[in-house]
Order: sequence, then structure tokens, then C-alpha cells
Amino acid sequence: MQLSQNSNLPPVKLYDLHLISQLCRGNEEQIAKIVEVFTEEVSKSIEEINIAYAENDFSEIKKLVHKVKPTLAYFGTAVLEKEFLYLEDLLIKEFELSELELKIISVNNLTKEVVDKLKSDYKIIN
Repeated sequence: MQLSQNSNLPPVKLYDLHLISQLCRGNEEQIAKIVEVFTEEVSKSIEEINIAYAENDFSEIKKLVHKVKPTLAYFGTAVLEKEFLYLEDLLIKEFELSELELKIISVNNLTKEVVDKLKSDYKIIN
């Protein structure tokens, strides 16, 4: 039996720039610049998280996750923000290494999806 995707469900919104737009007073050029900086910085942070994970530097991962988390709220990336919160909670308590690895993979994939969508929507090449 093959199940079809429920077409009644709305697509997951990867970001919402309403707050950024308000802060920029609707200036599209300024919004695009802020989006470009965000995509660069969040991508850099993900790379740093991956390096810290490879080095088993869990306190560095926790620090990086904590640093990125507030920015996600400004960009309305609720799904990604939820993943970062879960990752941060995981690092606070005792965790299985395999669980941490799976969550980091999930954060990597979702961050790439958000960054790719923003870059595509704002025609950012880098």
C-alpha cells in the first residue's frame, strides 16, 4: 500500500522576514544585505559546530549553538530554531554520542535548506 502525501497540509515555512523587514522599514536592499550576512554567518557557525564535534569539544558546540540561537528568531526560522533549542538542551544533560551526532546532522541539513532557500529567494551568489 502506498500512501499519498496529505495535500491539505501547508508547506513548512523555512523563514519569515517580517521582523527584519520592519527593522529595515521595508528597504529591500538593506533586507537583502542582512540576509546575505545571515547566510554567511550561520553557515560559518555550522562549520565551526562540525569542527567542534569532530574534536569532541562539546562546550564549544554549546557556545556556538547559544550564539546562533537568538539570530534565528529575527529571521523567523521557527523550525530551525526548534532544532537548535533541542541541540542546546541535549548538550546540557547527559547524552548519547549517537543522539548528538543525529541532531547535528539534522541541524546541518535544515540549516543548508534554510540558507539555500534564502540565497535563492534573494539571488545571493557565494
